[in-house]
Amino acid sequence: MLRPSLIRWLALPLVLVPLGWLLFTGLGSDPRVIPSPLVGKPMPAFAGTTLDGGEFSSADLAGNPAVVNFWASYCIPSCVDEHPVLLDLAARHAGALQLVGVLVSDTPDGALGFLDRYGQVSWPTLLNADGGISIDYGVIGPPETFFVDAQGIVVSRHVGPLTSSVVADGLAALGLAP
Repeated sequence: MLRPSLIRWLALPLVLVPLGWLLFTGLGSDPRVIPSPLVGKPMPAFAGTTLDGGEFSSADLAGNPAVVNFWASYCIPSCVDEHPVLLDLAARHAGALQLVGVLVSDTPDGALGFLDRYGQVSWPTLLNADGGISIDYGVIGPPETFFVDAQGIVVSRHVGPLTSSVVADGLAALGLAP
């Protein structure tokens, strides 16, 4: 018969080895790399009112590569950090790429205040009051960005603030030069 202290020593590796393996493999992954079921599939259709009172829909993107960016005025510092990157992207790829902003659980006043502070944009921003667009895209929280090719296929997704290297990778996936 085995003594209780011996059983504990034998059981210890059975618990610690799997736990150690889990920590070793899990801690080495990048938390911003979150697989999306949308990559490689058509982007979900959307339509809505823009921040300036106009109407915009995914049909307006037909035939053009696009960057769909989910953001919010309360998303500080991440959305503030990525805002100059988006402004630069829009300036460098005007005419070749369509940017679209989608508010995530935010108010028009909040968004307008953000743009007054950090720079006005030349692209449409959808209000998304009911959160339906965010849900359709599986957005976890702002900022989150989808790169969509001219055929309307989502080629990549990025969770977190955009950087110049992330944009370069997204543009490469779209077949565009950074």
